[in-house]
Amino acid sequence: MNKYFRIKEERDSLIKILENLTFEEKKQVLRKVDQSMVNSANKVLANDNPPGEFLTKLPTKFNSEVHAKAVQLGRTLFVRVEVDELFKRKRKDNIKIVK
Repeated sequence: MNKYFRIKEERDSLIKILENLTFEEKKQVLRKVDQSMVNSANKVLANDNPPGEFLTKLPTKFNSEVHAKAVQLGRTLFVRVEVDELFKRKRKDNIKIVK
């Protein structure tokens, strides 16, 4: 029987990071993060001889707890960076030059 792992603590930390954003902002951040993670995984897979099957989306179930934790920690780091970038862009757009 296959046993799958999902790391609840890491998923909860993502929810905490994203709780102050609107739905559209959450969707934008997660889409960008997931796409960058898939692209980087595909670059690694392309270096294999012969190249493996390319990913189209991130897996949601993992056979190993180590793999699950690694992917979720990487995703958390990328989400934090993207949220910071989003706030910087919003701040930059809101600053008006006073003459």
